[in-house]
Amino acid sequence: MKNAYPEKPMVPYQKTTVEMAKVIAAIKKLQAPVEVKRSTYIVFRNESANGKSGVNNNFGGIQVDSTRWPAKYDRLITGVVSKTENGTGNVRLFAAFASPESFLEMLSDRLKDRGIYVGGDTYRVVKAHVDTPAELALIYKREWVTGDKDAILTEAEQKNFVSMYNQAEALFK
Repeated sequence: MKNAYPEKPMVPYQKTTVEMAKVIAAIKKLQAPVEVKRSTYIVFRNESANGKSGVNNNFGGIQVDSTRWPAKYDRLITGVVSKTENGTGNVRLFAAFASPESFLEMLSDRLKDRGIYVGGDTYRVVKAHVDTPAELALIYKREWVTGDKDAILTEAEQKNFVSMYNQAEALFK
């Protein structure tokens, strides 16, 4: 397996958690458009089980065993963690972060760059303009979760996502 960050130390796996109040405060401080902050909040909640499931402050499964991320993230990635991936059972290399805040900085920037927010334009899996929270739910599943342009969103998934979006609207204005 290739380590895209051989200059970074290999660090032992450490399960990390963070309170959502701390996450909300950190998102509020991000230098990002409000819609990106809302999307960051929802994706963080979905990917991390509301802050209960992190790998060395990596709350989104950011992997480093293929190619490097853009150089602007080098300062945020503090190490490399070898861990069995939940979904596949394969051993993978994950980025370690110094804090939840540094992870959130990268997450919000990736969502912004990929257009995964209301008002965004996606281009990788589906070429689309995102106009509504319901559309964002489907785009998130296709662009971020599955990488499948034909992925189907269940009614429950859409309802849960839109509910979190409504919460995000109240938190991030």
